[in-house]
Amino acid sequence: MADLQKQFDTFHDDIKLSNEKELLREKREILKQNLEAALKNNDDAPSVDKYLLQGSYATYTGINPANGDYDIDVGVLFDCTKDDIGAMKLKKLVKEALEHTSRSPVIKNPCITTQYMKNGTPDYHVDMPVYVKRDDSNGYDLAWGKSASSEVWVQSDPEGLNEEINGKYSNDSERYQFRRIVKYLKAWKSKKFSSYTVPSIGLCLAAMDHFSPEIDTYEDTPNDLIALRKTISNIIGSFNWVGIDDNGKSQYRLKVLLPVTPGNDVFEKLTDRQMTELKEKLEALKEALVFAEKEERIDKGCKEIKKHLPNFPVPPVSETAKAATISINNTGSSS
Repeated sequence: MADLQKQFDTFHDDIKLSNEKELLREKREILKQNLEAALKNNDDAPSVDKYLLQGSYATYTGINPANGDYDIDVGVLFDCTKDDIGAMKLKKLVKEALEHTSRSPVIKNPCITTQYMKNGTPDYHVDMPVYVKRDDSNGYDLAWGKSASSEVWVQSDPEGLNEEINGKYSNDSERYQFRRIVKYLKAWKSKKFSSYTVPSIGLCLAAMDHFSPEIDTYEDTPNDLIALRKTISNIIGSFNWVGIDDNGKSQYRLKVLLPVTPGNDVFEKLTDRQMTELKEKLEALKEALVFAEKEERIDKGCKEIKKHLPNFPVPPVSETAKAATISINNTGSSS
Protein backbone atom coordinates (compact mmCIF):
# COMPACT_ATOMS: atom_id res chain seq x y z
CA MET A 1 0.00 0.00 0.00
CA ALA A 2 1.38 3.39 -1.03
CA ASP A 3 1.77 6.22 1.48
CA LEU A 4 0.19 9.39 0.03
CA GLN A 5 0.38 11.62 3.09
CA LYS A 6 3.07 13.78 1.49
CA GLN A 7 0.76 14.44 -1.46
CA PHE A 8 -2.20 15.17 0.81
CA ASP A 9 -0.05 17.62 2.82
CA THR A 10 0.96 19.40 -0.38
CA PHE A 11 -2.65 19.51 -1.56
CA HIS A 12 -3.79 20.93 1.77
CA ASP A 13 -1.13 23.65 1.68
CA ASP A 14 -2.31 24.56 -1.81
CA ILE A 15 -6.03 24.88 -1.05
CA LYS A 16 -6.05 26.31 2.49
CA LEU A 17 -6.45 30.01 3.15
CA SER A 18 -3.04 31.48 3.89
CA ASN A 19 -1.68 34.90 3.02
CA GLU A 20 -5.03 36.07 1.69
CA LYS A 21 -6.57 35.71 5.14
CA GLU A 22 -4.73 38.69 6.59
CA LEU A 23 -5.77 40.87 3.68
CA LEU A 24 -9.37 39.81 4.04
CA ARG A 25 -9.26 40.53 7.76
CA GLU A 26 -8.14 44.08 7.00
CA LYS A 27 -10.96 44.54 4.49
CA ARG A 28 -13.47 43.23 7.00
CA GLU A 29 -12.29 45.68 9.66
CA ILE A 30 -12.58 48.61 7.25
CA LEU A 31 -16.16 47.65 6.43
CA LYS A 32 -17.04 47.43 10.12
CA GLN A 33 -15.55 50.87 10.79
CA ASN A 34 -17.46 52.35 7.83
CA LEU A 35 -20.70 50.81 9.06
CA GLU A 36 -20.43 52.18 12.59
CA ALA A 37 -19.35 55.63 11.43
CA ALA A 38 -22.36 55.89 9.11
CA LEU A 39 -24.85 54.57 11.67
CA LYS A 40 -23.74 57.09 14.28
CA ASN A 41 -25.19 59.85 12.12
CA ASN A 42 -28.58 58.13 11.87
CA ASP A 43 -30.93 58.68 14.80
CA ASP A 44 -33.15 55.78 13.68
CA ALA A 45 -30.33 53.23 13.86
CA PRO A 46 -29.77 51.16 17.02
CA SER A 47 -26.20 50.83 18.27
CA VAL A 48 -23.94 47.95 17.30
CA ASP A 49 -23.32 45.55 20.18
CA LYS A 50 -20.68 43.33 18.55
CA TYR A 51 -19.67 41.45 15.42
CA LEU A 52 -19.89 37.70 14.93
CA LEU A 53 -17.28 35.93 12.82
CA GLN A 54 -19.06 33.15 10.96
CA GLY A 55 -18.52 30.52 8.30
CA SER A 56 -15.28 28.80 7.40
CA TYR A 57 -13.11 31.56 8.90
CA ALA A 58 -14.63 30.93 12.31
CA THR A 59 -14.22 27.14 12.05
CA TYR A 60 -10.77 27.12 10.37
CA THR A 61 -12.06 25.20 7.35
CA GLY A 62 -11.73 27.83 4.63
CA ILE A 63 -10.19 27.10 1.24
CA ASN A 64 -9.06 29.28 -1.64
CA PRO A 65 -12.09 29.68 -3.92
CA ALA A 66 -11.83 28.16 -7.38
CA ASN A 67 -13.23 31.33 -8.97
CA GLY A 68 -11.04 33.68 -6.92
CA ASP A 69 -14.06 35.32 -5.24
CA TYR A 70 -13.27 35.12 -1.54
CA ASP A 71 -16.22 34.93 0.83
CA ILE A 72 -16.13 36.68 4.22
CA ASP A 73 -18.95 36.05 6.69
CA VAL A 74 -19.30 38.54 9.52
CA GLY A 75 -22.57 39.07 11.35
CA VAL A 76 -23.50 42.30 13.11
CA LEU A 77 -25.50 42.17 16.35
CA PHE A 78 -27.52 45.24 17.33
CA ASP A 79 -28.34 46.24 20.88
CA CYS A 80 -32.11 45.91 20.51
CA THR A 81 -34.80 43.26 20.03
CA LYS A 82 -37.25 42.48 17.23
CA ASP A 83 -39.90 44.43 19.16
CA ASP A 84 -37.87 47.60 18.64
CA ILE A 85 -37.47 47.57 14.86
CA GLY A 86 -38.61 45.72 11.74
CA ALA A 87 -36.34 43.22 9.99
CA MET A 88 -36.33 45.03 6.63
CA LYS A 89 -35.99 48.46 8.16
CA LEU A 90 -32.84 47.34 9.99
CA LYS A 91 -31.39 45.67 6.89
CA LYS A 92 -32.03 48.80 4.82
CA LEU A 93 -30.26 50.92 7.43
CA VAL A 94 -27.23 48.62 7.24
CA LYS A 95 -27.30 48.58 3.42
CA GLU A 96 -27.40 52.37 3.23
CA ALA A 97 -24.60 52.66 5.76
CA LEU A 98 -22.39 50.36 3.68
CA GLU A 99 -23.00 52.13 0.37
CA HIS A 100 -19.93 53.79 -1.12
CA THR A 101 -18.66 54.86 -4.51
CA SER A 102 -16.54 51.69 -4.63
CA ARG A 103 -19.22 49.26 -3.50
CA SER A 104 -22.94 48.59 -3.89
CA PRO A 105 -24.35 46.33 -1.17
CA VAL A 106 -27.28 44.07 -2.05
CA ILE A 107 -29.97 42.84 0.32
CA LYS A 108 -30.35 39.07 0.14
CA ASN A 109 -32.57 36.80 2.22
CA PRO A 110 -30.04 35.80 4.91
CA CYS A 111 -27.69 38.77 4.75
CA ILE A 112 -26.41 41.89 3.02
CA THR A 113 -23.72 41.16 0.44
CA THR A 114 -21.05 43.67 -0.51
CA GLN A 115 -19.11 42.66 -3.64
CA TYR A 116 -15.66 44.02 -4.38
CA MET A 117 -14.17 43.91 -7.86
CA LYS A 118 -10.59 43.82 -9.11
CA ASN A 119 -9.75 44.55 -12.74
CA GLY A 120 -13.39 44.02 -13.65
CA THR A 121 -13.76 40.60 -12.03
CA PRO A 122 -15.09 39.57 -8.57
CA ASP A 123 -12.27 39.67 -6.02
CA TYR A 124 -14.04 39.06 -2.72
CA HIS A 125 -17.37 39.71 -1.06
CA VAL A 126 -18.59 40.23 2.47
CA ASP A 127 -21.80 38.58 3.63
CA MET A 128 -23.18 40.42 6.67
CA PRO A 129 -26.14 38.79 8.44
CA VAL A 130 -28.04 41.21 10.70
CA TYR A 131 -29.02 40.09 14.20
CA VAL A 132 -30.82 41.50 17.22
CA LYS A 133 -30.88 40.21 20.79
CA ARG A 134 -33.46 37.88 22.30
CA ASP A 135 -35.03 38.25 25.73
CA ASP A 136 -34.42 34.55 26.49
CA SER A 137 -30.71 34.80 25.47
CA ASN A 138 -31.11 31.64 23.36
CA GLY A 139 -29.08 32.75 20.38
CA TYR A 140 -30.25 35.78 18.41
CA ASP A 141 -32.97 36.76 15.94
CA LEU A 142 -31.79 37.00 12.34
CA ALA A 143 -33.36 39.54 9.98
CA TRP A 144 -34.50 37.43 7.01
CA GLY A 145 -35.99 38.54 3.71
CA LYS A 146 -35.40 40.77 0.68
CA SER A 147 -38.55 42.86 0.86
CA ALA A 148 -41.36 43.84 3.20
CA SER A 149 -43.49 40.98 1.86
CA SER A 150 -40.88 38.35 2.79
CA GLU A 151 -39.39 39.80 5.96
CA VAL A 152 -39.35 37.65 9.07
CA TRP A 153 -37.25 37.16 12.17
CA VAL A 154 -35.56 33.75 12.39
CA GLN A 155 -34.04 32.45 15.61
CA SER A 156 -30.37 31.61 15.05
CA ASP A 157 -27.28 30.72 17.06
CA PRO A 158 -24.11 31.38 15.01
CA GLU A 159 -21.83 31.43 18.05
CA GLY A 160 -23.21 28.15 19.31
CA LEU A 161 -22.59 26.57 15.91
CA ASN A 162 -18.95 27.69 15.97
CA GLU A 163 -18.56 26.22 19.44
CA GLU A 164 -20.11 22.91 18.38
CA ILE A 165 -17.75 22.54 15.42
CA ASN A 166 -14.58 23.86 17.05
CA GLY A 167 -15.14 21.94 20.29
CA LYS A 168 -16.03 18.58 18.76
CA TYR A 169 -12.52 17.11 19.01
CA SER A 170 -10.25 17.82 21.98
CA ASN A 171 -7.26 15.90 20.59
CA ASP A 172 -5.16 18.28 18.47
CA SER A 173 -4.16 15.70 15.86
CA GLU A 174 -7.74 14.57 15.35
CA ARG A 175 -9.07 18.14 15.27
CA TYR A 176 -6.53 19.21 12.64
CA GLN A 177 -7.23 16.10 10.55
CA PHE A 178 -10.97 16.76 10.76
CA ARG A 179 -10.44 20.30 9.46
CA ARG A 180 -8.34 18.98 6.59
CA ILE A 181 -11.03 16.44 5.69
CA VAL A 182 -13.60 19.24 5.51
CA LYS A 183 -11.32 21.26 3.24
CA TYR A 184 -10.82 18.25 0.95
CA LEU A 185 -14.59 17.84 0.69
CA LYS A 186 -15.04 21.53 -0.11
CA ALA A 187 -12.40 21.31 -2.85
CA TRP A 188 -14.15 18.20 -4.21
CA LYS A 189 -17.46 20.08 -4.18
CA SER A 190 -15.98 22.95 -6.17
CA LYS A 191 -14.86 20.52 -8.88
CA LYS A 192 -17.90 18.27 -9.05
CA PHE A 193 -20.88 20.59 -8.59
CA SER A 194 -21.73 23.58 -10.76
CA SER A 195 -25.42 23.42 -11.73
CA TYR A 196 -26.60 23.67 -8.11
CA THR A 197 -25.09 24.47 -4.74
CA VAL A 198 -24.29 21.86 -2.12
CA PRO A 199 -24.15 23.72 1.24
CA SER A 200 -20.62 23.75 2.61
CA ILE A 201 -22.00 23.71 6.15
CA GLY A 202 -23.77 20.48 5.22
CA LEU A 203 -20.50 18.82 4.20
CA CYS A 204 -18.81 20.17 7.32
CA LEU A 205 -21.51 18.85 9.67
CA ALA A 206 -21.76 15.53 7.82
CA ALA A 207 -18.00 15.11 8.21
CA MET A 208 -18.25 16.10 11.87
CA ASP A 209 -20.99 13.52 12.50
CA HIS A 210 -19.18 10.73 10.67
CA PHE A 211 -15.49 11.59 11.02
CA SER A 212 -13.23 8.56 11.47
CA PRO A 213 -9.71 9.71 12.43
CA GLU A 214 -6.63 7.83 11.30
CA ILE A 215 -3.63 8.80 13.42
CA ASP A 216 -0.66 6.54 14.18
CA THR A 217 -0.80 5.90 17.93
CA TYR A 218 2.95 5.80 18.51
CA GLU A 219 4.32 8.36 16.07
CA ASP A 220 1.23 10.63 16.05
CA THR A 221 1.37 10.78 12.25
CA PRO A 222 -1.84 11.15 10.21
CA ASN A 223 -3.08 9.15 7.26
CA ASP A 224 -5.52 11.48 5.54
CA LEU A 225 -6.20 9.05 2.72
CA ILE A 226 -7.67 6.43 5.03
CA ALA A 227 -9.42 9.00 7.24
CA LEU A 228 -11.09 10.57 4.20
CA ARG A 229 -12.07 7.18 2.78
CA LYS A 230 -13.55 6.00 6.10
CA THR A 231 -15.38 9.27 6.74
CA ILE A 232 -16.91 9.28 3.26
CA SER A 233 -17.90 5.64 3.67
CA ASN A 234 -19.70 6.51 6.92
CA ILE A 235 -21.51 9.41 5.25
CA ILE A 236 -22.62 7.23 2.33
CA GLY A 237 -23.93 4.64 4.78
CA SER A 238 -26.17 7.27 6.39
CA PHE A 239 -28.17 8.00 3.22
CA ASN A 240 -31.71 6.64 3.33
CA TRP A 241 -33.81 5.31 0.45
CA VAL A 242 -36.80 7.61 -0.08
CA GLY A 243 -38.47 6.19 -3.17
CA ILE A 244 -38.23 5.84 -6.94
CA ASP A 245 -38.35 8.62 -9.53
CA ASP A 246 -40.36 8.67 -12.77
CA ASN A 247 -37.60 6.73 -14.53
CA GLY A 248 -37.58 3.94 -11.97
CA LYS A 249 -34.35 5.07 -10.34
CA SER A 250 -33.97 4.81 -6.58
CA GLN A 251 -33.67 8.10 -4.73
CA TYR A 252 -31.76 8.74 -1.52
CA ARG A 253 -31.43 11.50 1.06
CA LEU A 254 -28.99 12.34 3.81
CA LYS A 255 -30.43 14.28 6.72
CA VAL A 256 -27.96 16.49 8.60
CA LEU A 257 -29.47 18.53 11.39
CA LEU A 258 -28.04 21.84 12.52
CA PRO A 259 -26.77 21.11 16.06
CA VAL A 260 -28.07 24.46 17.33
CA THR A 261 -31.22 26.57 16.93
CA PRO A 262 -33.22 26.27 14.70
CA GLY A 263 -32.08 22.64 14.26
CA ASN A 264 -33.23 22.28 10.64
CA ASP A 265 -31.93 19.85 8.03
CA VAL A 266 -29.17 21.76 6.24
CA PHE A 267 -29.80 19.76 3.04
CA GLU A 268 -33.57 20.36 3.03
CA LYS A 269 -33.51 22.64 -0.04
CA LEU A 270 -31.87 20.02 -2.26
CA THR A 271 -34.20 17.83 -4.30
CA ASP A 272 -34.20 14.04 -4.06
CA ARG A 273 -32.45 13.90 -7.44
CA GLN A 274 -29.73 16.27 -6.24
CA MET A 275 -29.25 14.36 -3.00
CA THR A 276 -29.00 11.10 -4.94
CA GLU A 277 -26.39 12.66 -7.21
CA LEU A 278 -24.46 13.78 -4.11
CA LYS A 279 -24.43 10.17 -2.91
CA GLU A 280 -23.28 8.88 -6.30
CA LYS A 281 -20.44 11.38 -6.52
CA LEU A 282 -19.33 10.54 -2.99
CA GLU A 283 -19.30 6.87 -3.99
CA ALA A 284 -17.11 7.69 -7.00
CA LEU A 285 -14.68 9.60 -4.76
CA LYS A 286 -14.59 6.69 -2.34
CA GLU A 287 -13.76 4.28 -5.18
CA ALA A 288 -10.84 6.48 -6.21
CA LEU A 289 -9.55 6.54 -2.63
CA VAL A 290 -9.88 2.75 -2.32
CA PHE A 291 -7.93 2.34 -5.57
CA ALA A 292 -5.18 4.68 -4.35
CA GLU A 293 -5.04 2.93 -0.99
CA LYS A 294 -4.42 -0.46 -2.63
CA GLU A 295 -2.18 0.75 -5.47
CA GLU A 296 1.59 0.35 -4.89
CA ARG A 297 2.48 3.06 -7.39
CA ILE A 298 1.92 6.49 -5.84
CA ASP A 299 1.62 8.24 -9.20
CA LYS A 300 -1.21 5.94 -10.30
CA GLY A 301 -3.11 6.45 -7.06
CA CYS A 302 -2.65 10.23 -7.24
CA LYS A 303 -3.88 10.35 -10.85
CA GLU A 304 -7.07 8.60 -9.80
CA ILE A 305 -7.62 11.00 -6.88
CA LYS A 306 -6.92 13.99 -9.12
CA LYS A 307 -10.06 13.13 -11.10
CA HIS A 308 -12.02 14.19 -8.02
CA LEU A 309 -9.79 16.63 -6.13
CA PRO A 310 -8.67 19.56 -8.34
CA ASN A 311 -4.91 19.88 -8.85
CA PHE A 312 -4.08 16.99 -6.53
CA PRO A 313 -0.29 16.56 -6.92
CA VAL A 314 1.00 13.65 -8.99
CA PRO A 315 4.70 12.82 -8.51
CA PRO A 316 6.92 11.82 -11.48
CA VAL A 317 6.48 8.26 -12.69
CA SER A 318 10.21 7.50 -12.41
CA GLU A 319 10.27 8.53 -8.76
CA THR A 320 7.27 6.47 -7.69
CA ALA A 321 8.25 3.43 -9.76
CA LYS A 322 11.63 3.37 -8.02
CA ALA A 323 9.96 3.65 -4.61
CA ALA A 324 7.60 0.79 -5.44
CA THR A 325 10.50 -1.41 -6.57
CA ILE A 326 12.42 -0.75 -3.35
CA SER A 327 9.29 -1.55 -1.33
CA ILE A 328 8.78 -4.87 -3.14
CA ASN A 329 12.44 -5.83 -2.75
CA ASN A 330 12.44 -5.02 0.94
CA THR A 331 9.30 -7.07 1.46
CA GLY A 332 10.80 -10.00 -0.38
CA SER A 333 14.09 -9.98 1.54
CA SER A 334 12.37 -10.01 4.91
CA SER A 335 10.20 -13.08 4.26
